[in-house]
Amino acid sequence: MWSIPKFSGARQNPAGCASGRACRAESSRLVHDSWVDVDRALADARAALAAAAQRLAGEGAAPEQFALTVPAHRALGLIPRRESFKRTGEGFLFGVLLVTTAGDVFATGSVVRASRQVLPGHQSESAQARREVRHRLLDARLPEGSTVVIDARALPLDDAAALAAERGPLVLRTGGEIEGVFVRWMPSAPDSALRPLSSYLAERLELALTTLAAARTKSENP
Repeated sequence: MWSIPKFSGARQNPAGCASGRACRAESSRLVHDSWVDVDRALADARAALAAAAQRLAGEGAAPEQFALTVPAHRALGLIPRRESFKRTGEGFLFGVLLVTTAGDVFATGSVVRASRQVLPGHQSESAQARREVRHRLLDARLPEGSTVVIDARALPLDDAAALAAERGPLVLRTGGEIEGVFVRWMPSAPDSALRPLSSYLAERLELALTTLAAARTKSENP
């Protein structure tokens, strides 16, 4: 867990100031130091996220693919184009977080497997729509059988104020009973149920490595 000192307001006068000017200077220094500590906490969080993703990559885990929805439009203003997808990168799922090896972190969108497989029997309209999405992902040159996260939302890991106001799966808390970078592991979870990023990542990484090892053992000993 990353510990972040409480912010010092500009109106707080540190004890022992020799003058009003000295108090203002000291208060300014404390505010600056607090923001430096917050910046350090966010940098540490990025490093931990990157390390976890790099560990999975190093173990040979297949990354999830990122795809962005391209709305239906008219090419050159004339030729109608249906909705499609554009591949934008790849990363690894750690529960509610989608993480790249650079430490960028995203809230997951829709998760779909790119495939042309057709299930036998009658299919509902929603099943047919999902099949169409899977086919269009392949048309966008995403690998057959890959897991694709559509329209993942980037989380503001480099912006302390934005992360403090975030209501998604990764948040920054300062100046209260809990301080640091935390994971909101389910959308309705209150702040009292937030998980420290460090322990959440460690748990999810261990689970992913265990699953990967079991799959490897099964493939080597069918």
